[in-house]
Amino acid sequence: VLRAQEGEDDKPIGVKTGARGTIGTGGYRGRGAYLQYGDAWRIKGSYSDYRFDGSTGTTRTAGLRASYQGENLSVALNASVTPRNDSYANRSFGADSSWTFILNDDSEGSSGLEDFEFGAFWSQTRHSQIVPGTVVLPDERNVIVNQHDLGLTASLTGWNVTLSLDASRSIYDQDFDDLPAAARRRPRLGETLSLVNGFPERSGSARLEYGRWRACIPYLSVAATRYTLQPQPASLTSGAGVALRYGGLGVDLGYELVRQKGADDTKYFNFGGSFRF
Repeated sequence: VLRAQEGEDDKPIGVKTGARGTIGTGGYRGRGAYLQYGDAWRIKGSYSDYRFDGSTGTTRTAGLRASYQGENLSVALNASVTPRNDSYANRSFGADSSWTFILNDDSEGSSGLEDFEFGAFWSQTRHSQIVPGTVVLPDERNVIVNQHDLGLTASLTGWNVTLSLDASRSIYDQDFDDLPAAARRRPRLGETLSLVNGFPERSGSARLEYGRWRACIPYLSVAATRYTLQPQPASLTSGAGVALRYGGLGVDLGYELVRQKGADDTKYFNFGGSFRF
């Protein structure tokens, strides 16, 4: 715990740091780390990277998030940049906000509905793909595709159970039928729950947590994504894991299975740790 100044109010100023790793099918290896400072007002810096068999290098992403977390209101701005690798790069900017309705402040969390949270988010991603020249078009080109994501989130907590839902729609400024084939293969989405190549059109997910034991919170999750490029089939991801907590220390373990018609199933294991002081 860091204190603003000796002798002043004893309210702590929170610092939280964490790291994670993911291994999976096809030699997938991902890493990430973050550092967060603040309590109600927070700023968070993050870094992640991944590579897989057949990739020409490591794809890296750096991000920054500034947020306010009040008793009811939550609002945040975030930005990230992915430097060019394997001819691909992107940068993104977004915002999200939510409001929590307190239904029951029973600290035991077992006497009924506790709270309901509803939120919305928006993000804009600029994809950049270098396309090599062809016989018809000999010059190398930088194809730009702008993606806008709009979504809603909701969660309901009661009887020691939390159900979280989200749904999103992606809109693009390009007609993919007019793009070169090399520009349609991106992006590879480098987080679990979305480890499939392609540009999403619609997606949704659900997560169920059981919080009876404060030190051990198991969860189940499912996510479905439909893609813009047809006839690429939709993907379905199912997952399970557990979050372990002891004081300021946290450990997270998870497993995810991605299924897509016409392709082999892919499996991913993720693990991470965090510490608040």
